[in-house]
Amino acid sequence: MKKYFYNYQAITRFSKPVDRHYFLLRCMPCVNACQQTGKRELFIHPGGSVIYGADAWKNPIQYGCRMEEHDSFVFVSSGEIRLSPYRIAEDDFTDMFRVSSRLTALSVPMKQLLAGTEAGYPLERAVLLARNIHDYMHYASGKTGPETSAAEAFELREGVCQDYAHILIALCRASGIAARYVNGFIAGIGATHAWVEVLDNGCWWGIDPTHNCRIEYGYIKVAHGRDAMDCPVNRGVFTGMATQQTDIRVIVEEI
Repeated sequence: MKKYFYNYQAITRFSKPVDRHYFLLRCMPCVNACQQTGKRELFIHPGGSVIYGADAWKNPIQYGCRMEEHDSFVFVSSGEIRLSPYRIAEDDFTDMFRVSSRLTALSVPMKQLLAGTEAGYPLERAVLLARNIHDYMHYASGKTGPETSAAEAFELREGVCQDYAHILIALCRASGIAARYVNGFIAGIGATHAWVEVLDNGCWWGIDPTHNCRIEYGYIKVAHGRDAMDCPVNRGVFTGMATQQTDIRVIVEEI
């Protein structure tokens, strides 16, 4: 078991003051068989009460409202967490993770990456698919957006971790492998990260196609879903004619 410190900071600036700002966050790590939380803290500005709960996928959520006018919205999630090798036993599995979703539909050109991955256990096949994706794609920010589908990113041959994860999920599901989208934090300094969990022999195993690796340590899970639309870190609505810009900084260090 290894112990990590994490700090997630998000600052959203509005071009004009807004009010009646309702928000729903997924910024605090979940608890599972390989991830145990220690001290956890959540700071939000402008301040006020926050309600803690869970979504349909049993991910922890934090939500509330800021009625007064404000021109920025800040939240900081920090704490300590203990990690075991990435392996999550599944007692209540749903076939929903075998079915394509809005952002993970398989296109005909994507089928070329399935060659040579037909035999073996689900985890072995998924690792091979991740390698094929890593060899095929080029990491590039600014080329895709939050609603870019796996097929669109595959056609571009460019994208970020979200796109790599969506393509792997699409290929796994097309191969009969249950797969789900995960977002969270990884060791180092950067932003949020996305990876994939695949089901094999009653357990979920982590695979990171962006870095072409099977996950053991250094990945802190925040939430999972069918695709990125199910588990964004920050979602909300507000009253006001304003544009917004969000800056994110994540630090994860082994302690």
